[in-house]
Amino acid sequence: MPRSGVRVTYLGTNGYQFEFQGHALLVDPYFSRVDLFSIALGSRLQPNISRVEGGMRYLAPKADAILVTHGHFDHLLDVPIVMSRTHARLITSASAVELAKRAGASSPKAFGVSAGDVRRVGPWKIRVLPATHDRLFGKVPFDQRQMRSSGPPQHPADWVCGEPLAFLIEVGDQRIYIDSGGTPTQLPPRERVDLAILGMALPDSRARLPRALERLEPRYILPSHQDNFFQPLDAGFQFGPLTDFSRVRRDCQQANHGRLILLDYFRPWTLRKK
Repeated sequence: MPRSGVRVTYLGTNGYQFEFQGHALLVDPYFSRVDLFSIALGSRLQPNISRVEGGMRYLAPKADAILVTHGHFDHLLDVPIVMSRTHARLITSASAVELAKRAGASSPKAFGVSAGDVRRVGPWKIRVLPATHDRLFGKVPFDQRQMRSSGPPQHPADWVCGEPLAFLIEVGDQRIYIDSGGTPTQLPPRERVDLAILGMALPDSRARLPRALERLEPRYILPSHQDNFFQPLDAGFQFGPLTDFSRVRRDCQQANHGRLILLDYFRPWTLRKK
């Protein structure tokens, strides 16, 4: 562990671990990496225990909290297991809390939040911000606020989007913004951040990128949700078929706000003070 700064570990998809002075905070941990064929067929989804255990070898034994940006399977499917093994509380939208509980998450440790809320957990100050989810072929996938059936989520469409959120995390005089395809124009002006983690999986978020950089003025820019999350983590990093990193890189250079970085799976990088 570094003596100063925040250690950032990329977990794949939009998943991250932040560590600071012996404390850990997780965002969207997803290790099962369900294949595209199963999703397209609407097959029954279950966490891949061996893959979850493999991914968790890189996590701190305990975590203060898990933040989840929205309820889709590639953000929430593995969270109940990760909660139980890291003793972390869950902080996410009310609809995602309901999904997690139905999937086996501990009710006393699941907390619903809305845009505008502020939570303090350990050394972390977490501001909850409004977001939107990017469209896929003109439509937000599984765009419902609540699951239609009364049982546990079993199929891809059961993991509904719900209310998408973004988070502004403050710790040790550092500010980290993270979304999964959000609306940073809804942030108050002059919200300068040290690290902006911006979901870049689909065209909507790439179209918003110049405005996001203008508003956030980050020291570092980390495009997220760039990998092919239908492939297992041990296959190594591969860009997703709908990503366009060349455009992201060009827009970042033209905006001249912050240094563009990429992280490989499970290889930590330390965000240090200026």
